[in-house]
Amino acid sequence: MILDYVDNLELPDNELEKHNYAKNALARLSEGLDWINQELTKYEVVARQEARKENIQLAVSGGILENRPLGIISCAFQWYAVSMFNYAQLVGWLIYKDKMLVKKYTNRIMPKITKYRNKVAAHFAFADPRQDDNESTLTSSVMTNIIYFEGRFYAGAISPSTINTKNVDESALESWSVTLAHEHLSKRFWLKHFPKSSQAIMIPAKDTVEIKIDRKNPV
Repeated sequence: MILDYVDNLELPDNELEKHNYAKNALARLSEGLDWINQELTKYEVVARQEARKENIQLAVSGGILENRPLGIISCAFQWYAVSMFNYAQLVGWLIYKDKMLVKKYTNRIMPKITKYRNKVAAHFAFADPRQDDNESTLTSSVMTNIIYFEGRFYAGAISPSTINTKNVDESALESWSVTLAHEHLSKRFWLKHFPKSSQAIMIPAKDTVEIKIDRKNPV
């Protein structure tokens, strides 16, 4: 199974059999990622049509953004970042089986999404700061604004700068578009087709599987 068409990373059939659940996880993630992309594409088409009437190239607030479901769109960016990171991380692990090599892999193939996942989508840096997070990065992590630029929605585009006594701190986040990223990453991961998932549960001999559902504690 080819996991990465750009880097030519392939998992042999004998390895694939050992990782049936991982294979299905990739398939479900790819289905969900493509769904997010399709939904955002629909919103972009409508916004693009309105923008074309007045030759609008950039919108930060109001105007063509006024009646857009920006809360849904903002969450979609976070869902995509987390799921896309999980996909790439799992691909890296199946190939390299080394945490540092996997980290290098995700940082190399999608640096913007990885950083957005780390600082915004997985948890806000503002509420879970690291030692190397400057004030601007902490502030921008909760600035989940969505802007429109040349036909697409972007997150991470509004970058505050904090002036202190020694220098100017700038946010580590960078702008990115789900639909543009999906076009790019599809050539890497799904060049020919999306993998198909299965609900089948493989139970090795002498093992058992228990279904547990807790109805008393909802969270």
